Amino acid sequence: MASLRDIRRRIGSVKNTRQITRAMKLVAGAKLKRATEAAVAAKPYQRTLTRVLGRVAQAAGDVEHPLLTVPSNEAQVLVVLMTSDRGLCGGFNNQLCKRTQEQIDLLVAAGRSVRILGYGKKGIGYFKNRGYQVEAVAIDIDPSSYPGLARQLAGRLAEEIEAGAFEKVMLAFNEYKSAMTQLPTFEQLLPMHIDASAAQEPSGPAGEAAQMLEKLGAASPSAEYLYEPGGQEILTRLLPLALRTQIQQAFLETQAGEQAARMTAMDNATRNAGELINSLSLVYNRARQAAITTELTEIVSGAEAL
Repeated sequence: MASLRDIRRRIGSVKNTRQITRAMKLVAGAKLKRATEAAVAAKPYQRTLTRVLGRVAQAAGDVEHPLLTVPSNEAQVLVVLMTSDRGLCGGFNNQLCKRTQEQIDLLVAAGRSVRILGYGKKGIGYFKNRGYQVEAVAIDIDPSSYPGLARQLAGRLAEEIEAGAFEKVMLAFNEYKSAMTQLPTFEQLLPMHIDASAAQEPSGPAGEAAQMLEKLGAASPSAEYLYEPGGQEILTRLLPLALRTQIQQAFLETQAGEQAARMTAMDNATRNAGELINSLSLVYNRARQAAITTELTEIVSGAEAL
């Protein structure tokens, strides 16, 4: 059985750990607010841009662009992986890496050669330790550098797909749903696909406003548009912008999900540390009481012997 001194030392160690986890929870909570605001604020822009692309594509008819063309290279697949640089955030990185590994193994089994572009230390380390071909593009990423990284990555991918360096590009990141839910996502980034249904009118208040305008005889947003310059030229400018926006949105959601997962993990760690302290304190009090009882028994026995 551990001595009273050992128990006291362990209680002190757990208390110090609880202070650290509590501080990390507060820091993650403060960062989460900013990260969530940035991720949520960018979503309407991305949805609107997607809707505009759908409308222009419908009006332009058949459009040819390198970002929309499927390359003839059917052997190479590029995976862009976005994880965090730091741990202590529960299963945030591990769940994404496991899902990405499953998808990569399926591609390899289908005869594809997979190359990984890694953003964040955790994902890079995970796949390097397992023998996958990984290129560490960026680590220790600051949120202020997301626009620049998105621009660089979009330019690089556009050049490589035009040169036929791969069949397609897959994007792996954690989609931010809420502070408690981050969904591991593995989706196609290139070649881009313009969904015709995205050109439909928005639902909710915006859709109700459109219906009201139609009843009043005003021009409906679904009316036929004339584009100047032509739809082909507009799409030539909008498609790279849409690609950068999608990449930057993935960065923002990764950041928000990381802070949310860390805040939850540190909250659980703080709660567990408190329960462990209570348990150790109970053990300590029982051991001290037993020691006092033993000493009293020895004193009484000695007195009777005298």
